Amino acid sequence: MPPMLPGSDGCCLPTADGITYLKIGPQAHTIGMRGLDLVFQQLSLMQRNPSEVTDEELVGMARKFNWIPEKPAIEADYALALRQAYAAYCARLEKPT
Repeated sequence: MPPMLPGSDGCCLPTADGITYLKIGPQAHTIGMRGLDLVFQQLSLMQRNPSEVTDEELVGMARKFNWIPEKPAIEADYALALRQAYAAYCARLEKPT
C-alpha cells in the first residue's frame, strides 16, 4: 500500500513501517494500525468491494493484527474508518499506472 499524503483523502495518514494511521470516531483520534495492507489485499483477492464488506468482517480482520475495544460504538467508528481506508485502497488499485 503506497503512502498517502496527509489531507489527500481525509481518512488516512501516511503509512510508516507497516503502520497505517486512521482517523477514528467523531473526535478523529489518530490510531496506528498494523496489517491493513494484508487485510485489504485479502479482501481485494476475494473481489469484495467496500460496500459489500460487513462491519464485523472489517473489524474482525483488523483485530488479527490490532487491539480494538469490544464496544459496539467504538467498533462502528473503527468499521467506518476501515471502510474508508479500504475504499481509498481500491481506488488506488483502479488508477492506471
